[in-house]
Amino acid sequence: MSKFKKLLCSVTAIAALITGGVSVTDPAYTSSIGAVEIDGQLIADVQISPRALDLIGNAEGCRRDPYRCPSGLITNGIGNTHGVIQSPASDEQIAKDWIKNIQASERCLYDTKGKPELSQGQIDAFTSFIFNTGCTRFRYNRDKTETRIGHLIRTGHYDLACHQLNRWVYGGGVKLPGLISRREKETEICLSSNGS
Repeated sequence: MSKFKKLLCSVTAIAALITGGVSVTDPAYTSSIGAVEIDGQLIADVQISPRALDLIGNAEGCRRDPYRCPSGLITNGIGNTHGVIQSPASDEQIAKDWIKNIQASERCLYDTKGKPELSQGQIDAFTSFIFNTGCTRFRYNRDKTETRIGHLIRTGHYDLACHQLNRWVYGGGVKLPGLISRREKETEICLSSNGS
């Protein structure tokens, strides 16, 4: 048993800093967030919806203190592995890091996608997936060949790519219940027209 306490934080509170408090009953819940301002500072312009924030945040969890994730990376906040500080992070810092990481996942998606436009549900699901796997793993297999999901998105076959999400449920060669649940939610959102 560890002698250190985990310093947890609220995904809902962090998401509220980003969205201004959009709730599941709000029509904006399944629409693009757009410009994100925190502490009077423009952080980024993101395409995902508040629903995607809920999906990603609830799957990743939120910790103020640094810890080693299952992949062995030093992590804090909501899946943040970049510039991790050794002291507990504030809600505002966690929100800023989360948005920067989401923006990087969106950039990977948009640099990969084919000509057809993505639906809001596809943007939300694929961004969640890339946030989880990382851009390189989303695009390439371990032998450096192109992944099937990456190929399908690159060639504009988004509905077929949605059906690939449920294949990505293994960690260390073992099916993980958390990944099974996350991929089911991503697939459902991906196949909907707008993520609702």
